[in-house]
Amino acid sequence: FEFIKNKDLSKIDIGKHDVNDKGVFAIVSEYKTKEISETFIECHRKYIDIQIILNGNEKIGICNKQDCTSAPYNEEQDYQKLEGELSFISLKAGLFAIFFPDDGHMPQVKHKNIPENVKKVVFKVPVLNLCDGETDDK
Repeated sequence: FEFIKNKDLSKIDIGKHDVNDKGVFAIVSEYKTKEISETFIECHRKYIDIQIILNGNEKIGICNKQDCTSAPYNEEQDYQKLEGELSFISLKAGLFAIFFPDDGHMPQVKHKNIPENVKKVVFKVPVLNLCDGETDDK
């Protein structure tokens, strides 16, 4: 959390930023929100997403991975496309959402059906950081 505390996130450059030496990084992006049909549900295995809206508003579809059908996992890019029924949350500047490996999420959806420019930072936290690199197979 030092990275967040010591940086003005609204002024951070677009792109990838290393956060610490434990594999946490941030991706800052700007985009225009889309129709549901123009985006997709995804989940990750290696990283937890902490998505913070810096400017604008968007809806994010959410679902449980176990309730969805899935395409093959893309290990190189750490994502798996899903299909299923969604509930939606609305995020505005200053709010965040956290997505764990079983959380399907569809970001970048238009809020109130109006396309809007959004700036967002997504912190990618390796799942192994939750247990400081230890696993159950000791």
